[in-house]
Amino acid sequence: MAYIIADNIISPLGETSEENYLSVKSGRSGIRAYEPGTCNIPEGFYASLLFEDFETLALRSAQKAIANAQKNIENAQKDIGNKQKAIGNAQLELKGKRTAFILSSTKGNIEENISLADSAQRIATQLGIDAKPIVVCNACISGLSALILGNRLIDSGLYDAAIVCGCDTPRQFILSGFQSLKALSPEPCRPFDMERMGLNLGEAAATLILSKNPIQGNSWRMGDGFIRNDAFHISTPSKTADGLYLSLQRTLESFTKEISSTCEQIDMKAHLAFINAHGTATLFNDQMESVAIGRAGLSDLPANAYKSFWGHTMGAAGILETIISMKAIDDDTILGTRGFSELGVSGKMNICAENRPTDKKVFIKMLSGFGGCNATIWAAKIPERENIALSQKEQQKREFTTTHTIRITPEEVILDQRKLWERKEELGEQEGQEHHSLLTTLYKQMIGNYPKFYKMDGLSRLGFMASEILLNAEKGETDKERAIIFFNHSSSIASDRNYKESINDKDNYFPSPSIFVYTLPNIVTGEIAIRNHFHGETSFFILPDKDERMMEEILQASCRDAQSKSFLTGWIDYEDERHFEADLKIKKMRNYK
Repeated sequence: MAYIIADNIISPLGETSEENYLSVKSGRSGIRAYEPGTCNIPEGFYASLLFEDFETLALRSAQKAIANAQKNIENAQKDIGNKQKAIGNAQLELKGKRTAFILSSTKGNIEENISLADSAQRIATQLGIDAKPIVVCNACISGLSALILGNRLIDSGLYDAAIVCGCDTPRQFILSGFQSLKALSPEPCRPFDMERMGLNLGEAAATLILSKNPIQGNSWRMGDGFIRNDAFHISTPSKTADGLYLSLQRTLESFTKEISSTCEQIDMKAHLAFINAHGTATLFNDQMESVAIGRAGLSDLPANAYKSFWGHTMGAAGILETIISMKAIDDDTILGTRGFSELGVSGKMNICAENRPTDKKVFIKMLSGFGGCNATIWAAKIPERENIALSQKEQQKREFTTTHTIRITPEEVILDQRKLWERKEELGEQEGQEHHSLLTTLYKQMIGNYPKFYKMDGLSRLGFMASEILLNAEKGETDKERAIIFFNHSSSIASDRNYKESINDKDNYFPSPSIFVYTLPNIVTGEIAIRNHFHGETSFFILPDKDERMMEEILQASCRDAQSKSFLTGWIDYEDERHFEADLKIKKMRNYK
C-alpha cells in the first residue's frame, strides 16, 4: 500500500486544500448562477467555475502539492532530527523515472481540440518527471481510478512515488452535453434529498502525492481500491447496483483483512467514520448508491456527499473529495451534506445533514460513472504512536498466458496469426453495394446479430468487432470477473468532432445526447461488458504512444486485484473510418482455471 504525503486543491473555494476544507466546514459553496450565453450556452445554469486554462490549472495544483511534500519532509526532519526516520528507508525523489505522473481527466482542453496525452506530457515535462505520463479517462470515476492505479504501481514495486492530479474545466462542450441529457439542476444541487433536481458542474484541480514511504506523524495510508462494472447500461445506473456493490464488497473485504490480526470476525463499523458517496443529486444515481450501501450492510454508517459545495468536478472529483475527507478526519469531523433535508431514496441511509464529531480514522470513498463503471477505496490515518514500518505485500511479478490475439486495421483482420479478411478493393465498389464503412461491412459479414451495433460510435464499433471475434475463439468459455483494460492515444476524437459540430452553429444549436455519451472513450469497455455480462474491472488509459512496456506495467498493477485473473486488453485507437487499429489479446494468469 502507498502512503499519502501531500495534497492540493484549487477551486472557486480556495487555492489550497486547507482553504477548501474550511470553506466546506463553514457551509460555503462555490456554486452560483450563470447568465444565458455564458460559455456559449443559450440557457442559464448553476455551476462552480474558474475560467482557467486546463493545463495551467493542473500544473499549478501539482506544483503546489510537490512544494507541500517537500515542506512536510522538512518539518518531519526538524521534529525527528533524522532524515531516514522522517521519510522511511529511502530517499523520496519526486522527479526521474521512479515517479509516475497520472493525470485524471474526462475531456481536458477539448474546446481547443488538444490531446489529453499531449497535455499530460507537457505537464510532466514541466514537473521534471522523466517517466511517460498516464492519463486515466474512466468517466466520472477517473479520479478514484487514478488513485487506485497509483497505489497499485507503488505496491507492485514499479514506482517509488506517484503524483496523481485530477482536473477538468467544463465549458460549452461538457455543459451542453449534460444539458442534453437533462441532468443539470436549475438550482444548487441537493444530494440524496427528496427535492433534488439534478447535478451542477464544477471546475477544479486536485493533486495527491503517493509514496512507498510514509512521513512520520503526517501520513495517511491509501487502502486497496476496486473497480467493477454494472454490465447494465452505458449511461443509466443499475437498479440493483451490482457493480458498485461488488466494488464496495471487495473494499470492505480488503479493509477487514488489513485491520484484523486474527481469524475472528471484526465489527467494521467500529473503525469506519463514514462513507463519502458520489452523490450527484440525480434521481437514479443517488438511488443506486443507497441500494449498494444497503446490500453491503452499511445503511447505519454515516454518509455524506460534497457536490453541493463544488458541483461535479469530473476528473478531479475522486481526488478532491478524498482530500476533503482526509482533512475532515484530521479535524475529527464528519462534514454535513449541504442542501440535504429529507431522504429521497427508497433505501435506508444515514445521511449527515450537519457536521458531526468523530474519533474514527478510516473512511470509504465511492464513485460511479458512464460506461457502467464503479470505484471504491478506503483510506486510514496513521496514528503517530503506530509503528509506521508496516508490512508490505509480496511484490511478485504475475505470469500471463496469451490465449488469443486479434488485429483489425483498414487493411486486414488477423485472428491468432490467421488472416480472416484482407482489403482487395475500395469500399463501396464491391458488387454494386452502396457505400458502408469498413467496420459496418465487416460486422455484416462476420457477426450481424447485435442491432445495438448501429447506435455505437466508431471506437465502440471497433472494440465490439474485435471482442466478438476474439471471444468467439474461446468457444463458450466464460469469466464474469474478466477485466477489460484498454489503451489508446487519441481518446474518443471521432465522437468529439461529431459532437462539436452539433453545437458549433449558434443558429442551429443542437446538442445530441446520443453522440455526447460516446465522447468518453471508456464507453467501449461498457458496451463490451454489457454484451458479455462482464462485472470485472473496466478501465481506459490514454498514453503518449503505443508503449508495450507501459501497458504491461499497468496490466501487472491491475493484478493487485486478486479477482482479476483474465483480461481482455490491448491497444484500440479510432480516428476516422479509414484510420483505426485494434490490437487486442485475451490474457490469463498462469494456472488460471
